[in-house]
Amino acid sequence: MNPSLDLEEARRFHGHLGPWLVLGLRLGQVAMGRLQARPYFGVQVRVEAPPQPPPSCLVDGLQLATGATYGKRNIELVPAEEVSVVIRNTDTQEALELRLIPGLPGQFAGWLSAEGEETASRRAKECPEDELFTLTSA
Repeated sequence: MNPSLDLEEARRFHGHLGPWLVLGLRLGQVAMGRLQARPYFGVQVRVEAPPQPPPSCLVDGLQLATGATYGKRNIELVPAEEVSVVIRNTDTQEALELRLIPGLPGQFAGWLSAEGEETASRRAKECPEDELFTLTSA
């Protein structure tokens, strides 16, 4: 992860830690790096997800990692049963779609139940990318 976006910064912004928050950070960081998008103003983020916590918590991680915000209207949450994130470089129009690995929500729930939010968050931070999500051109 980008050292400038550590878990303590995420905790301060979101109010607590959780694997969904960390997942949002990771999704945003990976996409921004691959798209070479300008943070804050050169990016558009569309999140399809259940509109309530814990899955919706990934939106806060995405905001931190991309600089997209509700105030600038360059991030949106569309209620859906499954999680999908499309991040677009608005300068090049190149976009990536990120989808969760099947079973990840249940895995996160298990980690939270068995280990608590701190350990579950650290596991989400350290878990290999290919065990969390897939990434394709959109």
